[in-house]
Amino acid sequence: MKKILFVPAIVFALIVALASPSVFAQSFLAKKVVKIGEPVPEFTLNDTEGKSVKRTDFTGSVLMIVYWSANCPFSKRYDPRVNQIVNDYQSKNVKVAGIDSNSTENLDEVKKAMKARNLQYPILIDPSNLIADQYGAITTPHVFIIDESGILVYEGAIDDQGWSDKNPITAKYARDALDATVTDEILVTPVTKPFGCTIKRVE
Repeated sequence: MKKILFVPAIVFALIVALASPSVFAQSFLAKKVVKIGEPVPEFTLNDTEGKSVKRTDFTGSVLMIVYWSANCPFSKRYDPRVNQIVNDYQSKNVKVAGIDSNSTENLDEVKKAMKARNLQYPILIDPSNLIADQYGAITTPHVFIIDESGILVYEGAIDDQGWSDKNPITAKYARDALDATVTDEILVTPVTKPFGCTIKRVE
């Protein structure tokens, strides 16, 4: 099992609070069941072609889940970086899947955005944001990395660029977490603060 430096609950709560500009997170985070260092629950979602995909379909591979949006500019900014991760880690037994949990986005919008942005990974549709609630996903993008045995080892941002694309990138959190996971090293920073557009949940 992956060695992880655990983040105290109060620290994690502060990270979550800082990730959101409002108190909206307080209501749905009570439904969060996915925790660092623990097995993630099964889910079954359809991809954009209607094919059923289970979380356990990825057992035996490292899985990076990216909460994604067809309309969020932050999600659009990060698509090329996630595409590059797909290409760079495909030989290291890493799979990437996006999840769209936004109630405001329909299937046609998702398909058009995927094609326009040349996504190299599938997007799974999360009706009523049930899986986003289980994971405590807040923003697009928001990344969750699961090891080969189904244990959550990282959640948070892809990197530390923040709100402005003019900011320099000084830490590549997702890549660091993937590198540690595939080489079975200690994860020094298993939780970081996500940023981006808030997931548009069902009222």
